[in-house]
Amino acid sequence: MILAASLMLTWVAAPPNVVLILVDDLGWQDTSLSFGVNPKVVGRHFRTPNLEALAKRGVQVNQAYSASPVCTPSRVAILTGQNPARNKITTWVHSGQETESPYPGLDLSRWNTKGFQPGDAATLPDAFRSAGYRTIQIGKAHFGAAGTPGANPLNLGFDRSIAGNAAGHPSSYYGLENFAAPRKPGETTAKHNDVPGLEAYHGKDVFLEEALASEASREIEQAAKDRKLFFLWYSPYAVHTPIQPNKKLLKNYRGINDHEAAYATLVESVDRGLGTLVQALKKSGQLENTIIVFTSDNGGLSASARGGYPNLHNLPPRSGKGSAYEGGTRVPLVFAGPGVASGRSFNRLWMTSTDLPATLAGLAGLKFSAVDGRSFSANLQSGEDRDRTGAFVWHFPHYRGGGGPGLEPFSSVRLGDFKAIFFYGARRWELYNLKNDLGETNDVGWRQSAKLRDLAGWMDVSLREMSAQIPLGATTGKPVSLEPPSTGDTNK
Repeated sequence: MILAASLMLTWVAAPPNVVLILVDDLGWQDTSLSFGVNPKVVGRHFRTPNLEALAKRGVQVNQAYSASPVCTPSRVAILTGQNPARNKITTWVHSGQETESPYPGLDLSRWNTKGFQPGDAATLPDAFRSAGYRTIQIGKAHFGAAGTPGANPLNLGFDRSIAGNAAGHPSSYYGLENFAAPRKPGETTAKHNDVPGLEAYHGKDVFLEEALASEASREIEQAAKDRKLFFLWYSPYAVHTPIQPNKKLLKNYRGINDHEAAYATLVESVDRGLGTLVQALKKSGQLENTIIVFTSDNGGLSASARGGYPNLHNLPPRSGKGSAYEGGTRVPLVFAGPGVASGRSFNRLWMTSTDLPATLAGLAGLKFSAVDGRSFSANLQSGEDRDRTGAFVWHFPHYRGGGGPGLEPFSSVRLGDFKAIFFYGARRWELYNLKNDLGETNDVGWRQSAKLRDLAGWMDVSLREMSAQIPLGATTGKPVSLEPPSTGDTNK
């Protein structure tokens, strides 16, 4: 069934262009901005001057979340405004098959392994296209599984698509390697993660993010020549694995761990891409009429592949990508452009990626009905920072394997300053006051059982309303109960 998108033009001045920059796996502290952490605990070596400049002329949201701790669900949430629990796209897709690991004692949920498909719901690019915009997707897409219509962004509301398909990461960041995996003699078939559509850069000493930024600049300049408004979904493949250095930038990170130096060059490459887009907007006379939004699709990688100690790369939040804890879902978020307040930081108002579709539409003078998100365009325009009302539920009934805090099948809920987590395997509840304990080190559920039951009730009602699929007990064959204990130690 197609969910109706409610569109209404409310422009007073000339409507703006919109550029969404959606980075892959960029952690909350993986830039030179601190997002309210003072002093900054980790990531002081990152160089992102263009993001700093963007934040100075816009609004920095210090409590921003992805809708999922992994990529495909949160990307579809931005595409549609739907919570992953509602559309059953609860983890990353590949070729229409299971992508996660079994968990002892659980029969994990059957989920939508094909990912998002045309007609599943109204999409944000369709809304902009209906309002006369040229809609452009560049970089990583990863909405639908390989071999399905949803793998092609042109089927989802985009007029142009460059380098986007079902790939979750690139085979290579190097043009000298054709952004592809090595071939055996005589082999011509592309591999799943080979980046498509960039043949003009094959065999050249160019980094993938440089090629993507060049393509985006060309689209921006063409839109200006054609006098067309545009909505650009620009999604770098960085900073996802493989962590390959942009060798031109390694000189900036001498003296630190080799893996972290390579990772830092990926971050700086993303920031340089942002700078390239800003220069293209300036050159074409469109910067003052373009809203730019910068964010990430989930929390930062930390359990593996990084240098240094695992699970500490997102401090003060613990853990990282895939986790129930804040490190898995806290993301950077910056808005700037016409109508957006200048030089502000939101410390109280927290937002999720399900809010982005309605918010971006609102900033452009449109309305988009996002069933699980809301528009905060009025707050961004006025600069009003206030507490968010209502709760939000994260649903990740999967097991990624590997070691790290919170890397288990879970659902969680935030209401006000409190966050409750339920781990399906251990049937364990935890409760944290994020205002006082951002690192989620002090479980207060045992002494605030009433608050825990309140949040558990919100979670239960929300998951039931969305018909969320709950893991089954392997021996009982029945859904695991989310009922919290009424008194005593909630961890038993």
